[in-house]
Amino acid sequence: MAAGTDAIIFKAVTDRLLAMPGVLPVAAPNVVFPAAGQPLPPKYLRLTFLPNQTRQITMGNDPQQKRGLFQVSVVWPVGQGIIGALDVADQVIDHFKNQSLFASGVKVTISSEPWAAGPLQEGERVQIPVTIPYIAFEPEN
Repeated sequence: MAAGTDAIIFKAVTDRLLAMPGVLPVAAPNVVFPAAGQPLPPKYLRLTFLPNQTRQITMGNDPQQKRGLFQVSVVWPVGQGIIGALDVADQVIDHFKNQSLFASGVKVTISSEPWAAGPLQEGERVQIPVTIPYIAFEPEN
């Protein structure tokens, strides 16, 4: 079970992604992907978690604001065009747009509409990063 605020935020946004209908296989940070003995799937999602500087909004011991970016890269095979990958990126954007997530006493708010970057080619794969900005407050002690 996640106890630190960043861990709670990461779990909340990851759980939201995994609840997306028809979600592709997911490569999470520091998790072996694909599982031992399995081939790399041709299409999958790669997660990156980018917490930013914490902000003290008020004076005293009030909870601090956590900000950051959750990035979901749609990874697609080269030679299959980008329309399918862009469709998946749009699904991710729609799935997170205008959301507030709750986990372990932490409210995670998607702070603005997620966006997709242009396609990046890396070898035999093309990726389209979708950036999902969030804000949250540390739970009160």
